[in-house]
Amino acid sequence: MSFDRIVCLANSYKHDHRCVAGISVITKKWVRLVGRQVPGCLTIRETCYADGKQAALLDVFEVQLGESCGSNCHPEDVYVAGEPWRLLYRYDEPKYREQVYGFISKQPSVLQGYTDSISVQKIIEQPRESSLELIQPDDLWWWIREEGDRRRNRAVFRVSKASRVRYDLAVTDPVWLNQLKFLPTGIHPHSLLMGNDRSETLLSVSLSENFHGFHYKLIAGVVNLPELRALMSKPTKTVEGQSEVPSSTPQTPSGGRWFRRTFRRKT
Repeated sequence: MSFDRIVCLANSYKHDHRCVAGISVITKKWVRLVGRQVPGCLTIRETCYADGKQAALLDVFEVQLGESCGSNCHPEDVYVAGEPWRLLYRYDEPKYREQVYGFISKQPSVLQGYTDSISVQKIIEQPRESSLELIQPDDLWWWIREEGDRRRNRAVFRVSKASRVRYDLAVTDPVWLNQLKFLPTGIHPHSLLMGNDRSETLLSVSLSENFHGFHYKLIAGVVNLPELRALMSKPTKTVEGQSEVPSSTPQTPSGGRWFRRTFRRKT
């Protein structure tokens, strides 16, 4: 048994339970926490602190760990002990901005290729070195559609302005899904949800376990950094030397015509 301190970067749906993952502030490595009550998952109760509150994104909490239970597709998995987690502080203050940005994957590996999944056979042949990563999306949109009696929520984005690859991945973050449920079906720019909020948004990408022969790439955490709001609202100097507060009007992302064409083609 050992103790670790984790920055929570994902608390997502996994079947009827939860998957919680983050980066250790001690080792700087990803950790996916696994309970013993449900195989490969955590019950909601296991994700709570002693006061009953669930771990939230950007929480830093202390947890007692058991032995590693990693696999070919999830090398980061480790069992948790039965003790409640202990909230220490949060990473939503300006002084932690650089640390959070340091967690962003320099060369995304989970997102390799343009598809939304990786075959089980490929992972058997080439076991994963990582199944979690934090990325900074560009031109982020939310695609909401209905298939039968089910509502599908997907994130569509690029990883850089120069990239020609647009990813289209399922969203499993329950807090963000609660925000998306107020939107009608269609494709919506991220700025529509953020409004005047100048937060920077990062995405935690996770590889799923085997599902009908494939491991799917999922958006397991939508991480909004509210500290940027305070930093960006500081007055800036104009040419005449007068102070000016930057506009808070959200800018519509590029790519609108591409989405309209794609949406018409797929509906």
